[in-house]
Amino acid sequence: MDYREFIQLDLPVAVAIVSCGADWRVEEANAEFTDVLGYTEKELRETRPQKMVYDEDYANLVSVLENVVRTHDNGKMQLRIVRPDGKTRWVEMRCSVLAHYDVKPYVVLFLWDIDEEKRREEHQKLLNQKYELMEQLSLEYPFDLDVENWTMLRSYRLMELRGQYDYSEQYFPVDEEVLTLCPPDQELFLKAMKEAATEEKTGSMDTRFNIHTENETPKYLWFRTYYKSIADHNGRITRIIGRSFNIDEDKNLQEEVRRDPLTKLLNKLEIQRETDAFLEGAEDGTHVLFLIDIDNFKGVNDNFGHTFGDTVIVDVANIIKSFFRNNDLTGRVGGDEFLVLMKNTTLEKAKERAGNLGEALCKVYTGGSIHYRISASIGLAACNGGDGNTYSSLFEKADHAMYRTKQGGKNGYEIAGAKDVGMIRNGIKNIERRENMGAEDREFLAFSISLMAHAKNIDGSLNMLLNRITERYQLDLVMVFEDNTENDGMVMTNYFGNNFSFYGKSAFPKKSPSLKELQPGEYMIVKNSRSNFATGMGKYLKSTDTYNEKAPFSAVVGKFEYVGGCTGEVIYVSLDEERQWQPGELEIFQELTRMMAIFVSLRYRVAESREQISSIQKKDPLTGLYNQEAFREAVVEILAHSKPDEVYAIEYMDINNFGYINENYGYKVGDSVLKMFAQDIFMQEYFRAGCRLYSDFFLLLIADESQEKMIDRLHNRNKRFSNMQNHRYPNSGMGISAGVYILEDNKMDIEFAIENANLAWKNAKNTGKRDITLYNPSLRIQRTEEQKIVGEFYEALYRDDFQMYLQPKFILRDRSVYGAEALARWKRPDGKILPPGMFIDSLEKIGYITELDFYIYEEVLKTLEKWDKQHRRKIVISTNFSGRHFESDGEEFLNRIQHVLSKYSVRPEYIEIEVTEGVLVKNVAVLEKCMNRLHEIGFRVAIDDFGTGYSSLSVLADMPADVIKIDKSFINKGMTEQKKNLLYEIGRMVKILHKDIIIEGVETEEQEQFLKEGGFTCGQGYLCNCPVPIGDFEKMYL
Repeated sequence: MDYREFIQLDLPVAVAIVSCGADWRVEEANAEFTDVLGYTEKELRETRPQKMVYDEDYANLVSVLENVVRTHDNGKMQLRIVRPDGKTRWVEMRCSVLAHYDVKPYVVLFLWDIDEEKRREEHQKLLNQKYELMEQLSLEYPFDLDVENWTMLRSYRLMELRGQYDYSEQYFPVDEEVLTLCPPDQELFLKAMKEAATEEKTGSMDTRFNIHTENETPKYLWFRTYYKSIADHNGRITRIIGRSFNIDEDKNLQEEVRRDPLTKLLNKLEIQRETDAFLEGAEDGTHVLFLIDIDNFKGVNDNFGHTFGDTVIVDVANIIKSFFRNNDLTGRVGGDEFLVLMKNTTLEKAKERAGNLGEALCKVYTGGSIHYRISASIGLAACNGGDGNTYSSLFEKADHAMYRTKQGGKNGYEIAGAKDVGMIRNGIKNIERRENMGAEDREFLAFSISLMAHAKNIDGSLNMLLNRITERYQLDLVMVFEDNTENDGMVMTNYFGNNFSFYGKSAFPKKSPSLKELQPGEYMIVKNSRSNFATGMGKYLKSTDTYNEKAPFSAVVGKFEYVGGCTGEVIYVSLDEERQWQPGELEIFQELTRMMAIFVSLRYRVAESREQISSIQKKDPLTGLYNQEAFREAVVEILAHSKPDEVYAIEYMDINNFGYINENYGYKVGDSVLKMFAQDIFMQEYFRAGCRLYSDFFLLLIADESQEKMIDRLHNRNKRFSNMQNHRYPNSGMGISAGVYILEDNKMDIEFAIENANLAWKNAKNTGKRDITLYNPSLRIQRTEEQKIVGEFYEALYRDDFQMYLQPKFILRDRSVYGAEALARWKRPDGKILPPGMFIDSLEKIGYITELDFYIYEEVLKTLEKWDKQHRRKIVISTNFSGRHFESDGEEFLNRIQHVLSKYSVRPEYIEIEVTEGVLVKNVAVLEKCMNRLHEIGFRVAIDDFGTGYSSLSVLADMPADVIKIDKSFINKGMTEQKKNLLYEIGRMVKILHKDIIIEGVETEEQEQFLKEGGFTCGQGYLCNCPVPIGDFEKMYL
C-alpha cells in the first residue's frame, strides 16, 4: 500500500508518515496529527524536526527512529513536542517501518495526547519534592490528603519520630492513619476532613500524634495542622493540603500557665472556666463544689516565715488532691483558699469526704517555744446537672456555707441552703490593678461636684457621696472628721460603712502624733488596728458584728482645710490589711478630700452657699480655673462674640516631670506649683478661658492679634516657667509640652478643636519636643494610618505577611560581603510592600514592636539553620531589638531570647543583637545587664545609630558591645572638613575601646573613599546594595 493511501485511511488516532534519510521529515499527516502538533501540513514539511521536539527529548527520538529502521522492531517513547506558540505538550509515540522507497525508509508514527496525565504526574512529583524540601529545611511537616482515593501522605519525618529512619513517603488509607492519633482526637480529625472534602474550607486543628510503635505504650505529641481544600476546574474537591508543626512545647507551656505555680493545681481563672464548661454540658447527676479555707494560716507565715508557709500550702494541696478522683476539678483560688468540684457523686458521699478531709488538714506546727495549729473551714454547695448552675452561683453558696463554719468556731464544714445567696465577705481581695486617674474617675469627680452644686441638704448629699465612694472603690468605711482645736481631739461628723452604725456625732478625745503632723493636701497610709485614730471607736458603734478594735485593716487618711484655717480628715478604710493602694486611688482620694472640704465649709456658710456653689460648680477647687464642662460653655460664649481682628487657638498642655515634685517635695509643694502656674496664665493678655483637666494637664482658649505673636508669647511663658521652677527645684527638669490648634472658623465644633490640639500635644510628646507643636492636617491622617497599622498588625503577623529582607555589610576595600542586617518589610494582601518607615514608629508607640522584633529574630534563626543544612557560607546576621524590651528589668526579654534560640540548631555567635543608642541614655543599668547575659549565651551585640542619642563615650566604654554602628547622618549631610575630622576622631576612640565599627548609609564612591582614608574598613549602604529578599541575597552573595 502506498503511504499516501495509508494516510487516507480513517484512523481515529494522530498518524504521520516520516521519511528517514540523512535527516528526517514529515511527508504526510492526518488532521488529528496536525491538531496535536498545532502545525499545518505545509508548516510540518517546512519546519526542521529539531524545532518541533523539546531539546531534551530530541536525541532520544532520533535514537528510537534509528533503532526501528535498523531492526524493524516497533518503537515506543514519551516525548514533549513544541507547538508554534512555544508551548510544550506531552505525547506518547509508537512507530514502525512502513516501506522503503528509493532505498529511503518510511516510518509510520502514531501519537496519543497524554499531556494532562503527564502534568498531573509532574505536579505530584514536584509536590513530593516540595514536601521533602519543606521537611529538610524547616520544622514543618507536609499534610496531603487525596480525597478521591481517601488516602493521606505519611511523612518520613513523622516516622523518624518513631525511630524509623529508612522510611520513604507513601500514601495510606485515612481510616488507617487516623488510628495514630489520640482516641479523643480521632473523631475531631475525621469530622474536619469530611467537611473540608465536601466544601472548600480553610482551617486548623490541634491533635495528638503517637510517636511510639504499635507494640509500645502510646506517647503523644501535640501537632497543629493548617489545612485548605483544593478544588479542580469543575469545583470538585480533589485534595486537602497544608502543613503541620510540633506545638508540644507550647501546649506544655499553656498547661503551666493554667496551673498555680506553687501547688500545680488549676489556678483561679482556669478552674472557673473548666467548672463552667462542665456544668454547661452536664445533663444529670449530682455535683458538689467544696470551698476550703485554711484557718489561722497567716500565723504560720508570721511565726515560721513565708518559705515554710509555702511548704505548708504545697502539703495542703497534695492532701486535698489525694482525697478526690483524677477527673474531679481541683484548684487554688486564693492565698490559702482551695476549690474542688466533685463530679457525679451524692451529697452523703461529699459530706463524708469533707469530714475526713477536715481531719486530715488539722495539724500542729512546732518551732522553738511556738506551737501553732491550722485547720480547715469548708463550705459545700450541691447542684444537679442541667439545672443552670454556674461557677459563680455555686461559689457564692459555698462561700456562705464556709463563712458560717468560720463563725461557728472553724475546723468543720457546712452545707449551703436555698437562702445562701449574695456576697458575704467584706474581706474578698480586690486584686485588680487600678490605673492612674482616667476618664471614669474624672466623671466621678464631675458627679461629686454636681451633687454638691444641687445639694438642698448638705449632710444628706455628703453622706450620699460617701456611699458612692465605698461602692466605687470597694471600701468598708469612709469617715469625715473635724478637728477639735480645744482638746486636740477629733469629731466624726459624717460616715458611711457596710455593716457599721454609730451613735450620733462621735468625739474621739485624742489624735495620733502622725495625724497632728499631717498637713492639708497630704495623705498617709495606716495599717493594723493599733493607730490612735481608731482607739475607742467601738463604744460608739451600735453593732460590732463586723468591727472590733483588734481587727486588721488598711486605711488612707487625707487632711483638708476649711473655713477659718480649721482642719479635718477623711479616712478611707478597708478591712483587708493586705490591700495595696494604687497611685490612681491615692490621687482620686486627694481630689475627693478637697471636695469634701468644700462640703464641710458650706456647713458654716449656709446663708451664702448658693452663690458659692454656682461658682464652685464651674471651678477647679485647687487652681480656680474652669472645670471641663464650664470651660466648653465659656469657649462657645467667647467665640460667639469673637473679635474679627484676633486669632483664636486651643492649647492642650502638661507639665513635664511634674511627678518628680510630688515624689521628692510632697503633694503640698506640687499643689503650690499648679496654683502658681494657673495664676501666671490668668495674668497673660492672650488668656481668654482655661481649665485644669486633671493632675497637671490644662486646656486653654487663647487669642492674639497674629499667630506669630501668639506663639512667641507662649514660648516666653514656657521659658519663664521652666527657668523659675528649675531654679527652685534643681534637677526637676520641669517644662511645658503643648499642642496648639489655630481655629480656622470661630463657629467650628469645639470638640474637634480640642481633639486637634490633643493630637498636636501627643506629637510633641512622641517626638521628645519639650515645647510647642502646631497642629497640621497630616497629624490626623497620621493617626488614622497608625490606627489602621495597629489594627491590622496581629492578623498580618499570623498570616506571615511580614518578610525578612537582608542588607549586606561589606568591606570598603573590595566591597566583599561579610555579613547582613535583617530588616522587616510588610507585604500587604494587595501585593504592596510597605517599608519600615510606614509602620515601625506606630508599632513602637503602642509596644507591638516587641512582637515584630521576635518574629524577625526567629526568621533569622530559620534562615541560618536552612543555610547550614544547605552547606552555604556562614555569615553573621544582625537583628534589631527596640528599647521597649528594656523598659522593665529585661528578664522577660532574656528568657524569650533563649527560649526561641533553643528551638533551632543555630550557634548564637552567628547572630548579632542590635539596640539603638537611645537605650543607653534611658536604661543604662538594664541594658548593661542584658548585654552581659547575651554575651554569656554567645551572641554578638551592636550599638546602632551611634551619634543620635546623646550618649557619652564614657557610657559607651562601660557597655560590653562588640560593634558600634555610626549613624548615616555623619556622612550624608554636607560633609565638611570639620565633620570629617570629628568622624575620624570618633573612629579612633572606638578602636581604642577595642570595638568593631561600621559606617551606615554609604551610598557614593566619594563617601567610600574618604572613609577608607580615615581608616574605616566596614560599611553598609546602597553603594553595595539595598535590602533584598532572602532568595536574591542567596543568589548574589552565598
